[in-house]
Amino acid sequence: MSAAASLPTLAPIAGYLTLLELSVGTAAAAYLIDQVGTVGRGYVGSTAIISALVGGIALWIGANVPADVTLLHSPIQNAAMSDLIHWSFGYIGALLVLAFFSWEGTDAARRVVGAATLLVGAVCIGKAAVAVGPAITGTPGALAVLAPATLVTGAALAGMLLGHYYLVAPSLSFRPLRQMVRFVIGAVAVEALVVIGVLVAAAPSARTQMLTTYALPFWLLVIGAGMLFTVGVTLLTAHFARIRANQPATAMLYVLIISVLMGVVPAHLLFFVTGTPV
Repeated sequence: MSAAASLPTLAPIAGYLTLLELSVGTAAAAYLIDQVGTVGRGYVGSTAIISALVGGIALWIGANVPADVTLLHSPIQNAAMSDLIHWSFGYIGALLVLAFFSWEGTDAARRVVGAATLLVGAVCIGKAAVAVGPAITGTPGALAVLAPATLVTGAALAGMLLGHYYLVAPSLSFRPLRQMVRFVIGAVAVEALVVIGVLVAAAPSARTQMLTTYALPFWLLVIGAGMLFTVGVTLLTAHFARIRANQPATAMLYVLIISVLMGVVPAHLLFFVTGTPV
C-alpha cells in the first residue's frame, strides 16, 4: 500500500472535482429550471458561459494535478485522469455551443443541445468517479460522493445566478426561484440519505473513525454547514421568494453557495483520507 498524501497535496484534486461538480451541476439546474419554469434563453445562455468559465478553471487545475498523487490506497491512474481531462474539454465545448444556441437558435434546438450538454457533463462526473474511485474504495463509492455534490453545488450556484437574473428581467415570475429552492432542498435530502446509508452500511471501525477521529470536520462542516445551515438558509430564501423580495433572496443565495462549499470540500477530503463516501 502506498503512503497516503497529505491534505495540502490532496487540495488540488479536491478543488478540481468540486469545480467540475459546480460547473456540471449549475448547467444542469439551469437547464432543468428552464424546462419547468420557463426562465428563458438569456438565463440559460449566460449560465452556460459562467459554467464554462468554472469548468475552464477546473480543467486548468486538473491538468496540473501531479501524476503521482496517492489517495487512500494507490496513485490515481494516469490513463483515467487523462480520459477525464479530454471529456472536460468536450464538456466546455458543449457549454459554449449551448450558449450560442441559447441566444441564436430556436427553443427546440436549445433544448436538444442542452440535453446533449447535460449528457456530456454526466459522463464527466462518471469519468471522475472512475479516475479517483479505484485509488480509494472503488468507483461506486466515488460516485456516491460526486453525484450528490454535483446536485447540491449546482442548484446553489444556479439559484444565485437566477437571483441576479431578476435584475435584467424584473417582470419574470418568482415561480422559477421557488422551484430552484425546492431543487436545493431535494439535493440536500439526497445528500443526507447517502450519508446516512453510507454510515449505516460502513464497517464499525470506519463508522467510529468518521464519528470520533474526524468528528469535528464531519459534524461541524459536512453536517452542520453543508446540510443543516444550508437548509436553514434555503428556507429563508424560500420566504423572501414567497414575498417577492429579490434582493434579500439573492443575498441569502450568496450565503447558500458558501455554506454548500464549506460542506462539500471537507467531505471530499474526508473521503480521500478515510475511504468513507460521505
